[in-house]
Order: sequence, then structure tokens, then C-alpha cells
Amino acid sequence: MATAPAPSPSPVATVIGKEQAEQVFARYATESFAAEERRDEAAVAALQTGPLLEASRARYGQLRQGFPVGSETRYAQPVFLLPAERDQPGHPRSFVVLSKPSWDPGGAETAVHYFVQEAPGGEWKAAAASWLNDGPTRKPKRDAPYGYAGFGLRDKEIAPVARDAAGVVTLSPTAGADREVCGRYEEYMTFTAPDGEPQSADFVPGPLTSGIVTAYNRANENLDFVRKRYHFEAVGGELPVVRLADGKSLVTCTFLRTDHWTGTDSAFRYGTGRFKDVDALLGGGNAWWRDTTVRRSVTVSFEVPTAGPAEVVGSNSLKAPMISAEGTPR
Repeated sequence: MATAPAPSPSPVATVIGKEQAEQVFARYATESFAAEERRDEAAVAALQTGPLLEASRARYGQLRQGFPVGSETRYAQPVFLLPAERDQPGHPRSFVVLSKPSWDPGGAETAVHYFVQEAPGGEWKAAAASWLNDGPTRKPKRDAPYGYAGFGLRDKEIAPVARDAAGVVTLSPTAGADREVCGRYEEYMTFTAPDGEPQSADFVPGPLTSGIVTAYNRANENLDFVRKRYHFEAVGGELPVVRLADGKSLVTCTFLRTDHWTGTDSAFRYGTGRFKDVDALLGGGNAWWRDTTVRRSVTVSFEVPTAGPAEVVGSNSLKAPMISAEGTPR
């Protein structure tokens, strides 16, 4: 008597179906580009939420004033990471999309978008966007127009995303502990120059960690005349933590970076070089200031091991988009 074939495993229910996720991302990719061209804050508010929306609104205002700021990227070849419903039984729910820039779809550089649904039946909106390398790096076909949205990327690619037997993306079982990297980075990046400590037991040294602290410590203005204080604050809701095939976790955090600059014995100005964007947002004219407060939106993606220091795989800390700027003129 023939043995009956083993039944196929039942499909795993995910927080969103693949077809709907494809529609959500296609709408986002198309309409966010159009909203930026129109500087339409109401339209982008239907597509984004949290710090990502705040940064877009600020960018639209700067574009309306004619500032040369980065724009939306066109995306290609999306890969959808849809968590199982059992892993996100309530709300908010979220999923992740990996995609390539349309100008170099064969490269290693990959955009990471996090979409969130706050309540049952609610709209899915993008809550954060980052970049990383997920393959061997090579020179792009042409230079990225805005340096991949201002992100610096670790050369080494991340491991593939871990999946279960049914092919569903695996979320980290230690997501809460993994997300603590956000608070550790907040402390690491909050200091008064030149007293930032590049070396940290919490982070692997390199261009995206110790190199950034060193850059903040060496900012152009003479520190004999300007006191520079940098403050990082983790903001936004919790994002899904994806487990990688090597056992590490991919964690993305969003921060509000606040730069307080104060003239010690005299006024200062930003000049027409590296900090000309700050000068423009403050009103232009290379004016003199007694103190300024500049707020920027920072996004950082980390590779977090089960033990040992985390490593930054993508960060816009050096080229973070401005949210606002104010100051006391001389």
C-alpha cells in the first residue's frame, strides 16, 4: 500500500500579505517622489510618520527657500521582510523593505525602509529609512547624486536575513536588549568638543564611530572661540529588529541631534564652506552669532552581536538633514 505524501506545511500568516506590502511600497516610492516635487506636506503625511516625516517637512521648507538639499531616491528591486503574525500579535505592526537605488540596481548599496501600522485597519506609513551594504562593494555605475542620502556605509556587507523553515523573516527574540544600542549610542555621541571619546567598549572603532567622534572634535571653527556641544536623543517608535543568518541583529535607531554652539569671548560665523547650509537656514549673509542651536535628524543602523561591541553599518551622522536652526545675532 502506497504511503500518502507528507502534507505541505501550512502557510504562515504574516502581519501583511505580500501583495498588499508591494502596493504599500509602490505607493510610497511613487507618491513620496511626487509629493517632494510639489513640496506637498499633506501628501507626505499620508506616507510617512515620526522623525522621517519631520525631516521631510523640514526639507520641503528648505526647498521652497531654494536651499540645495538632498531629494527622494527612486527605488528598484524591493525585497519584502514580512514578520509572522505570531511575532507581532498586536499593534503597532511593522515590516521592512530592502531595495536598490534605481541608478545602480546591481550594486551592494541597499535602502532599508521600515513601515508601521499603528492600529487595526490603519494606513501603513514609513517610519524610518536607512542604508547599508548587503553584498560585495564595488564602484557604482555613476556617482550617487546625494551620496546615498548622505549615509556613510560600512564596506563589509551584512549577513543574509535569517528565515524560518517556511521562509518567513526571523525577528530577534532579544529585540528589547538589542535596541539598548540606541541609548548607548546616544551617550557615546553626546559631548562637548574636543572632549568626545572616540574609543568605546560599546562600539567597534572605524569611520562610522570613532571617525565621526573625531570629526566632531575637529569641526572647522577654532575651539578657542566657540564652545560646541553635541547632544543626541533617541526619538521615534520601536522598529522591528531583524535577525541575521550569522546570529547578529540588525537594529536601526533614529535620533534628534542638537548642536549648541556658543561664542566664548566673541561672536562667530559659519562661513561659506562646510557649514554654509547652516548659514543659509539662519538667514544667510555669513552673519555673526553669539550662539546658535541647530537640530538635525540622524538615522543609524547597527549590527548587534549576542555579546561584544556593536558595529555601525550605515549612518548619516556627518551629513544629517537639518530640522531647524536659530540663534542670537551679534
